[in-house]
Amino acid sequence: MQAEIKRWGNSAAVRLPGKILAAASLEVNSPVSLKVKGKKIIIEPVSRQLEKRLDLPFSETMLLAGLTPETAHADELATVTAVELGD
Repeated sequence: MQAEIKRWGNSAAVRLPGKILAAASLEVNSPVSLKVKGKKIIIEPVSRQLEKRLDLPFSETMLLAGLTPETAHADELATVTAVELGD
């Protein structure tokens, strides 16, 4: 099957027919990876299972513990020193 590269804003785009998407087990808004090998453009599906999750040693609840309206913007209450201004 042949297609044409068309202008899409400041980029270029190729329309993928529904049959091609179905054959590749893709749908609109599916995440894909783009690679160039030689003079070929390779479009591959990105497995959603491979998305990286951060395993952080703290939770959002822990970060917000003790936060009050007064302490939430404490940086705005601080006085800037001459050293911080580079004087």
